[in-house]
Amino acid sequence: MKELHLICNAHLDPVWQWDWNEGATAALATFYSACDLADEYDYIFCHNEALLYEYIEEYDPALFARIQALVKAGKWHIMGGWYVQPDCNIPSGEGFVRQIESGLTYFKEKFNQRPTVAVNFDSFGHTQGLVQILNKCGYEGYIFCRPMVELLDLPKMVFKWLGFDGSEVKAARFQDESIYCSELGNAVNAIKRKMQPWEKEDIAFVLWGVGNHGGGASRKDLTDIKGFVEEQKNNGVCVFHSTPEAFFNKVMPDVEYDAALQPCLIKCYTSIARIKHKYAELENKLLRTEKLCAYADKEGAYTYDLSAFAEAQKTLAAIQFHDVLSGTCIIEGEKSSLQKAEYALELLDKQFTKAFMALCGGYEKAKPGEYPIFVYNPNPHAEEQIFNAEFYLQTPIVSETEGYEFTIRKNGEEIVPYQKIKESSCVNLDKSERLAVKTTLNPLSLTRFDVEVRRGKRVYIDKTSPKELTNANQTKVGFNPTDGALNSYMVGGKEYLSGSAFTPVVFDDNPDPWGWNMKKVGSNYRKPAAKTAVRVIERGDLLTSVESIYDTGKSDIRVAYTFYKDFDYVDVTVNVYWNDGGKGLKLEIPVQELGRFIGQTAFGTQEYGRETEECSQRFVGIEKDGKVLAVFKDGTYGCSVENGKLYLNLLNGSVYCAHPVGDLPIIDETRFNRYIDLGRHEYTFRLEVCKESELEKKATAFTQKPYALNFYPHGNGVKKEESPVRISAQDISLSAFRKVGVNTYMVRLVNNNKDGVVCDCTVFDKSISLSFGKYEVKTLLYENGDLREHASMLTL
Repeated sequence: MKELHLICNAHLDPVWQWDWNEGATAALATFYSACDLADEYDYIFCHNEALLYEYIEEYDPALFARIQALVKAGKWHIMGGWYVQPDCNIPSGEGFVRQIESGLTYFKEKFNQRPTVAVNFDSFGHTQGLVQILNKCGYEGYIFCRPMVELLDLPKMVFKWLGFDGSEVKAARFQDESIYCSELGNAVNAIKRKMQPWEKEDIAFVLWGVGNHGGGASRKDLTDIKGFVEEQKNNGVCVFHSTPEAFFNKVMPDVEYDAALQPCLIKCYTSIARIKHKYAELENKLLRTEKLCAYADKEGAYTYDLSAFAEAQKTLAAIQFHDVLSGTCIIEGEKSSLQKAEYALELLDKQFTKAFMALCGGYEKAKPGEYPIFVYNPNPHAEEQIFNAEFYLQTPIVSETEGYEFTIRKNGEEIVPYQKIKESSCVNLDKSERLAVKTTLNPLSLTRFDVEVRRGKRVYIDKTSPKELTNANQTKVGFNPTDGALNSYMVGGKEYLSGSAFTPVVFDDNPDPWGWNMKKVGSNYRKPAAKTAVRVIERGDLLTSVESIYDTGKSDIRVAYTFYKDFDYVDVTVNVYWNDGGKGLKLEIPVQELGRFIGQTAFGTQEYGRETEECSQRFVGIEKDGKVLAVFKDGTYGCSVENGKLYLNLLNGSVYCAHPVGDLPIIDETRFNRYIDLGRHEYTFRLEVCKESELEKKATAFTQKPYALNFYPHGNGVKKEESPVRISAQDISLSAFRKVGVNTYMVRLVNNNKDGVVCDCTVFDKSISLSFGKYEVKTLLYENGDLREHASMLTL
């Protein structure tokens, strides 16, 4: 070794075994100490996470000013540049970009700094999709610590990490028993130990400083390091205080690694299901609201509130924090994180409603007796689909024989088919109505429907339990009358299931929410009995729904299937009322043929191994002979394939923040412990057979559904129905469309496929021809009437 870079840090979780406010106090104490030591010693303090700097700026402006001066003097280094150190598996590609954008925007504004090495020391595994994101966000290097050596073998400590699209970034895993930390006053001994894995390298770095709850350096440590520097000089090693950028500027990796940095702490894919569901809801709401508001802003119907969106985006970034989104924090952290998410959802709801009503207001007034329904479609492709709309009638009908009938006209002319389905209200009269409507919606814009109401016969559905249903495309489904499950799914004459699918499976679990030393989740699988099997709840011209209810002895689980007359997919809703502490819950899907086990990750499709727990985002499936038996999902991530069956992990049987320590029991079982996933949960899935190239678009359509509202227009607003973004290729998906500055709009397009695609994209009144490579993401800017491709994913 010729050169050793000492990177002093104070890893500080904003929330973990403490809540956010205590994280702020730890940051204040740590940053005060770092400033005081910087006045006495010639060292560099490195710290990341914009959220912590925001705390300092708000709670102690004088301290913040000291930090700004030290940054300018080069004694304090802005490291990483992200808003927090996030979970690096669950956020979508767009979610990661927003994490980076929120952090870099802050550091540029407050410190005029732009880090080029990203650091996620404590995140529990890292998706391969990060490589393209890092590359196109201007990062040259990436430092991580997990998964550690015993979980993942890497070719070298520093390597070229390759992305799905062929891009690359320099990456370094720092490995040590204390990873990023050192004990207070014992830094030199830790540094000596941490040097050992680098013995064969010319240039090395070491992470040191008191971490976990902050602390950083101490006077004793810095004094001891002075002596250590002189000692190593005699050994021919140049040791100095440094930064991640300085280290990566000196190294050029000569080996490549073309895979995800996994597996790592696999129960984190499922733990604290409420946070994961709420995160998915917020991410989808942000992206959907941006689209509508950018459209309304350009048409002059609404003024885009950049500050409201920035605030919501920072909240999204905050709850990506690895001990929150991974589900390893205490119950107070769960509660406050959910509160933050609800705050952001309310911000977005206000902006969405302003834009939506402004656009609706430009339409003609409704005729007497008509109920106008306006529907916003957040997706850029015009395809036939079913949306649900609910509205409240003026006069109730209380009768066993009479009820309301409807005629629905699209754009005042075309009559569209509908089916009455169960409304949200449980008042037993005909006044609150919910309709399923089949139509093609205008892409990325509004469509108007007018509902004409008349009195007619009350409709009673045929509740005869079906064994088999066939639709107009000859797609067939079958149901097992004993266990209440879907046991046949035949598309194009081919059977895809080999047994009862989406059946609940209870398993034995341990209290540890991380899953230390585990490769798969759970043991001793068993199926609860169905106490209500295949009960028909909807039947009509568009769809049939059945439900089955299961009883574990302590918990109730309801699984409902909806099969459509004109569409080949099956929608599945699962309601869980969980009271089985220490037990977990999965859904089991036996497949007819095993093929490639694949799932969505950030801006990519990952192929997984067998018999291990994996993390997939909005789709997972089995690919065979060019077709994918896909499950689309919203807010669930853990999955596995075992013995010819696909498993979706819904709930773990863990306790809040129960970290294994040596040979001690994980929890004290002589007292009450809080199990994290007890209570009410709801999940939605879609089972469909499709091409692999269609998965991304279909996943977006499933998770960002149309929004419908009964609204009475006044005719004085802006009426505009042309899509603001038009994409010629069906396999190219729209990741984001939003306003990013004065007269500037951003469009992000994704080719989540292994084959290249050529397409045209029109944004407002300008068009551009694009050529996508495999898994390539492109960013476009429409600025002052000009449309161009933007090399960076960022628009800072």
